[in-house]
Amino acid sequence: MYTELSVRIDMKFHNGNCCFLYWISLGSQFFIIFFFGIANCHSIQRITECGITCTPAVHCKSRPTYDILFLFCKTAPASLSPHVLDNMKISTVMKCTQTNRCSLYLNVIGTVILNENIRGVKICSMTLSSQRNQCMNVRIARKKQEKSQKVHIQANCFEVGVSEHVYVSMKTIPDYCGVELSEQYRVEDCHNKDVGVNMLSCISGKLDYMVNEGKKTITVLVSNFLEEYDYNVRLCLKHYSCHDIGAHSMIKKDNSTKSVTLPYSVILPCLCIEGWSALPDSRRTRLCPFKNDIGGLWDNITYNLITQGLTWKSLCPVNANVNLCWMTDGIENEKCVNIPNSLTGACDQATYNQVDTHSRLCMKASTL
Repeated sequence: MYTELSVRIDMKFHNGNCCFLYWISLGSQFFIIFFFGIANCHSIQRITECGITCTPAVHCKSRPTYDILFLFCKTAPASLSPHVLDNMKISTVMKCTQTNRCSLYLNVIGTVILNENIRGVKICSMTLSSQRNQCMNVRIARKKQEKSQKVHIQANCFEVGVSEHVYVSMKTIPDYCGVELSEQYRVEDCHNKDVGVNMLSCISGKLDYMVNEGKKTITVLVSNFLEEYDYNVRLCLKHYSCHDIGAHSMIKKDNSTKSVTLPYSVILPCLCIEGWSALPDSRRTRLCPFKNDIGGLWDNITYNLITQGLTWKSLCPVNANVNLCWMTDGIENEKCVNIPNSLTGACDQATYNQVDTHSRLCMKASTL
């Protein structure tokens, strides 16, 4: 007895978010599971100016931050509620001056309960990779007749970069020990639909290619890139990173054809085309069109006459089984019979020592 289990996954969009529908069939019963909130599917809110806003009818303003005042915290009064700060939320907003000329900012929203002990809040963001620190003091005018007042604060002037990991904190003014909200936040990366088309560092271009096997050249055509910048194109061999092989050229921004021709020596599954704008920290796009062309992997076989060593070394990362074998006599149906005890598992390279030269001795390899 067994029960057949099948899964179907559909993806829809709802209010700017991705919605995954998992249809699970268990025998004759069906279940549907909904999943919302994939980070790279949502839209980024646009703003025209950054600044601070507070609950309507409440006056608040930003003042310069003097970090020396926040080096030491004060003991909180016994009457101060530990929940005087509440509900901090973080999102990303985008301000654009023109098409493809946008900047990203953190939008921080929180709530503070004002009383005679609190005059406002200090909001800070720190980029974890660079330790860049940005702070804003928000002073709030409290109505004298009110003993306490709940105020919602929004600040969106913390500039951030694509895919940055930031630490955001909110403290009271004055700074009372233990009264703080904090959260880590990851800024959207270039896969987000809004970030990918509006941030300079994300616009990497589209690559198309044509191969001329007779001349051993690859012509690369570039489109959808920043035309006010020169554009780099190269061939490389992809391992953990893409290693340069010397075939590199630059398409000048005034080049009307937007193409370049590069030479290659052999087609390999790890031979890739890489392109990027001549712009600091520009994102690179990579195309590896020969993944299934494994024939060139076996060409790099050498024999050392002095050591009698027979070596195969792959130019691409590959796991393979390698054998020495002996060609049979049949001409029409030649087969290479494996030599006993010659099988070896190879990661990019295999070597056999003290190998005699013979016309029927061969090396046989197959990828795993």
